[in-house]
Amino acid sequence: MLLGLDIGTTKVAAVIADADGRLAAVASGDHHAGRSAPAGYAEQDATVLFDALWRVVRELPAELRRQVRAVGLTGQMHGVLLLDGAGRPVSSLVTWQDQRCLEDGFLEKLIARAGRPLSTGFGGATLAWLAAYGALPSGAASAGTIHDCAAMKLCGQTRPVTDPTNAASWGLFDLRALAWDIAAVKAAGVNPTLLPEVRPCGSCAGTVSDEMARELGLTPGLPVAVALGDNQASLLATLGDPEHEIAITLGTGGQASAVLPPGETFADPPAPGQPYEFRPYPGGRFLATAAPLCGGSAWAWLARSANSWQRELGLPEVAEDILYAKLNSLGLSAADGPLVEPHFLGERHAPARRGTITRLGFEDLSLGQLARGLARGIVANLRDMLPPRALVGRTRLVGSGNALRRNRLLQIMAEEAFALPLVLSEAREEAALGAALNARSLAK
Repeated sequence: MLLGLDIGTTKVAAVIADADGRLAAVASGDHHAGRSAPAGYAEQDATVLFDALWRVVRELPAELRRQVRAVGLTGQMHGVLLLDGAGRPVSSLVTWQDQRCLEDGFLEKLIARAGRPLSTGFGGATLAWLAAYGALPSGAASAGTIHDCAAMKLCGQTRPVTDPTNAASWGLFDLRALAWDIAAVKAAGVNPTLLPEVRPCGSCAGTVSDEMARELGLTPGLPVAVALGDNQASLLATLGDPEHEIAITLGTGGQASAVLPPGETFADPPAPGQPYEFRPYPGGRFLATAAPLCGGSAWAWLARSANSWQRELGLPEVAEDILYAKLNSLGLSAADGPLVEPHFLGERHAPARRGTITRLGFEDLSLGQLARGLARGIVANLRDMLPPRALVGRTRLVGSGNALRRNRLLQIMAEEAFALPLVLSEAREEAALGAALNARSLAK
C-alpha cells in the first residue's frame, strides 16, 4: 500500500491506495489555517496545516496504515514557508493567492531585473519582496513549499528538499537545466542559501522518523518521495492517455493542462505576459498549463450575487443547493446572450485585468443567460490561455474538481468550448492519489 498526502488551499487529505491506484481509504477535512493579514496578503499558519495533515492520517484505518510501504506528498504550489536552522517555521506560509508583489510596481521592476516571467504569489517573487522590504524573519535559514516542509518533518530533517515541479512554481528555475537559475536568483535579491536542494521527481527525500512513525501509526524507515506539485499529482491520478487528453479542473481556481509527448520540449519558455506556463512533469516530460485565478470561485460569485440581490430587495435568501440547481437549470434552457469574462481577480500574466460582460441587449440579461454566459466564459478562458499547439491531436477532456462535478452547465460548456467529449475523473482526492503513485517506485 501507498500513502498519499495533500495540503491544499482550503483542506488537507490523506489516501491509502495500491500500486495500481485503487483507493483503499480516504480521509480529508478543512484546515482553517488562514491568518489575518493586510488586504491583498494571503497567509496561512504552517503549524495548523501540519497538525491538520497528521490528524487526517490518523483517521485512516490503523490496519491499512501498517501496510504502507512508501509515502508521497503534494500540496498547493507557488507558496513559500521560511524555516530556521532547526527546521521550525519562522514565517507564515505565503500562499499562491498573495498579491503583495503588485504594490508600488514591485513586480514589474522585479521581472525586468531578474529576466523571468514571475507572478505575484510565486515563491521567488515573495522571497524577493521580503528581502527588498527588510521583512525576512530573523533566523531564516531555508525555505520550501508547504509540502516540501511536511516531507521534511515526516523524515525528522531540518531542511527541506524539492523537486522540479515545485521549484519551477517559484519562478526562478531554469527549465532546460532543471536547476535554480542562480543569476536570476541573485538579480532578484534572493539569498541562494535559502533555496532547497532540487532532486528528481519521485526520488527519495528521506525515511519516516521513529517519532513520526509512532505519532502516525506507520512503520519506521518508510521511504518518503520528494513532494510533487499538486497540478502534476492530479494529472498522474486522472490521465490514462496523457498524449491525447486535456485535463481541466475547476475548484476554487481553475487549471487546464496538456502533457507534451515524450521527447517533446518547449521552443522557449513563455515571455512575460504569456497566459500559460511550461512545467516539469514526472518521467522527464513537460506539460503546458493555464491557471486562471478564477475558476469555481467565479461560479460561486454568481450565486453570491443572486442572494445579495435578494437581500437588497428585502426578499429571503435561497438555500445554496437550491440556488446552484436553479442556475444550472436556467442556464441549460436559456438562449445564448451575454459573454462574461471572469477575470475578477486579474490574472497572473495580467494582474490589472478585470472581468467584463459584453454582447448586452435589452433582452439579454436574464439570470439564465447570465449563468450560461458565465459558464461559457469560465471554460473558454481555460481554453484560450493554453498555447494553440497544446490543443492539437487531443481526443477528449478529463475533468475534475467539485465545481465541474456538481454543475452540469459547466460540463456542457466545456465540451462546447473545446469541441471535445468530457469524461469526469472517477478518482477521489486526485492530488493525494497522484502523490501516492509518485512514490510507488520507492515501495519496498
